[in-house]
Amino acid sequence: MKTLFGHVLRRISLALPALLVVFADCSQKLPADTLRLRLPSDPPTIDWTRATDNISKEVINQIHEGLVQEDHEAKPLPALAESWTKSADSKTYTFRLRESAKWSDGQAVTAQHFIDAWERLLNPQTAAEYAYFLFDIVGAEDYQKGTLKDFAKVGVRADGDRTLVVTLRSPVAYWIHVPTFWVTFPVRKDILTKFGDKWTDSDKIVTAGPYLLKSWQHDSRIEIVKNPGYYDAAKYPHMPAKAEYRIVKEDTTAVTLFNSQGLDVVRDLPPSQILSLATKPEFLSSPFLRGFYVGFNIKDPTVSDVRVRKALAMALDRSEIGKLLPKIATPNSSWIPPGLMAYKADRGVQFDAAAAKKLWDSIPNKPAKIDLWYDQKELNKLVMENVQNQWKRTLGIEATLQTQEWKVYLKSLRANTPAVWRMGWGADYPDPDTFMNLFLCSSGNNFTKLCSKEYDALIAKSAASNDDKFRAEAYDQAQKILLEDEVAIVPLFTLTNMHLVSQRVEGFRVNPMGDISFKDLRLK
Repeated sequence: MKTLFGHVLRRISLALPALLVVFADCSQKLPADTLRLRLPSDPPTIDWTRATDNISKEVINQIHEGLVQEDHEAKPLPALAESWTKSADSKTYTFRLRESAKWSDGQAVTAQHFIDAWERLLNPQTAAEYAYFLFDIVGAEDYQKGTLKDFAKVGVRADGDRTLVVTLRSPVAYWIHVPTFWVTFPVRKDILTKFGDKWTDSDKIVTAGPYLLKSWQHDSRIEIVKNPGYYDAAKYPHMPAKAEYRIVKEDTTAVTLFNSQGLDVVRDLPPSQILSLATKPEFLSSPFLRGFYVGFNIKDPTVSDVRVRKALAMALDRSEIGKLLPKIATPNSSWIPPGLMAYKADRGVQFDAAAAKKLWDSIPNKPAKIDLWYDQKELNKLVMENVQNQWKRTLGIEATLQTQEWKVYLKSLRANTPAVWRMGWGADYPDPDTFMNLFLCSSGNNFTKLCSKEYDALIAKSAASNDDKFRAEAYDQAQKILLEDEVAIVPLFTLTNMHLVSQRVEGFRVNPMGDISFKDLRLK
C-alpha cells in the first residue's frame, strides 16, 4: 500500500506542473475586446465542404457565410445574397449577390464561386457526407452518383457575376433554409488548387464572413479576428474585435476557468453540476432541436435480427436518464423532437421490461455480449453506463463500453461502423426533414446501413408538399419504419441548450439549432 501510494503521489507531482501551466495560460487576462470561448475538442476540420460536426461548425459559421443566414429565431435573412425570388411553381430560386461582398483577400464574391462549391460538394471524388443536401436540385443526385458526367446539366447556373439561378426537380417546402448551411458556402478554386490540403491553414485560407482565421494551434486554441472587409461591418461596430477558442476537454475544467474569468462562454456543462450552476445569474438555457440516440448497424451479425434490436430498445427506461440528467435531457422516444411538425410523443419503441425479457428469451442465437461505443464526454459516459446497466438488469446481456476521442470516433463510424453506438443529431434547419433525411439510402451520415425505398419515398413526398397535414402524416409513417419496424435507432432524449455566459457579454442569443452570431455581441 505504501509503495502504491508513493507511486500515485509521484505521478501527481509529475503532472502538476503541466496542469498549472494550462490553468495559468487559460486564466490569463486578455484584452477587453476579446471574447473567450471553450471548445471541448479540436475541430476535425474547417473545410466547410467536408465538415459534418458541431465543433467544426462553431468556427466555420463565424469566418464564412452562405447565400442566406438565420436569425436567433431561425428565420432566413439575406447574407452574401442581398435578395432572392422564387418562381410561381416554387422550383426556381434566383439569388442576387451583394456588390459589396468580398473575400478576405479583396476579390469579389461571385456566383461562380457558389457553383464551384456545389460542384465540389457533389463531386463523387470529394466523398462529402453532406452531398445529399443538394439532391433536390435538378441533376445533383445523378452527378454525385456518377450517372451524369456534365455538371453544366445540374440545375445551378450563373447569370453574370452577381446572379445565381437554382432549379429544383420539385418544390421543397423548406429549401430556402438549405443555403444557410455551411456545406453550401462558396469556395475559391484557385486557392484550393494552389495550396491543396493546406488551403485551410490560417495563412492561406480566404473567407467572406464577419471574422478571419488568425491562428490555429491544434489541440490548444483558435483565434479569429474581426474582418474589416466584411460587407456588413458598419452595421456591427460593437462586435468583439477578437474571439479566442480554448480547447478544454474536461467540462469541470471549463467551469473552473469560467469561474476564474478565464472564459466568457461555456457550453457542454458538467451534468453533475447543472443543478447548482442553474442558480447562477450567468446560466442561460434555451430550446434545442437536438436528439440523442443509440444506433444499430443493422448489417452487423450481432444485431442483424430485428428482434434483437427491438428487445434492446424495449429494455430501456428513458425516465431513468431524465432523472440522471435533470434539466439537460427530456426523455423522448420520437426521433422528430418536440416543437417540430410531426412530433408524436408515443412514436417509437416504448419501455416494457417484461415484454423485452420475453422477446429476448425467445430469440435463438442471440448475442451473449456486445460492445457499446461512444465518444468521450462526461454526459455520454453517464448515459452509456446507464444503458449498459439497464440491458444487464433486464436482459442479462453484458455490454462492454468502448470510447474514443471525438475526431477518432467519427472516423471509426465511417470506416467500420460497430454494431451498437451512440450519436446525437442537431437540426440543420427548423424542419422535420433535417432529422428524417439523415437515414435516407443516399445520406453520408447514415451509419445504421438502413436503406428502405419506402422510407425514402415518404421523405421525398413530404419534402415536395406544402400541405402541412400531408407532410406530418408522411413523416409519421417514415418514423414508424425507422423506429418500430426496423428499429434502426433508439431515441433516448432531446437536449436543452445550456451556457454559462459572462455578464460582460451583451446580446447573447442562441437559435434552436444551437447557433450563436458573434457579430450580435457586445463586450462591456
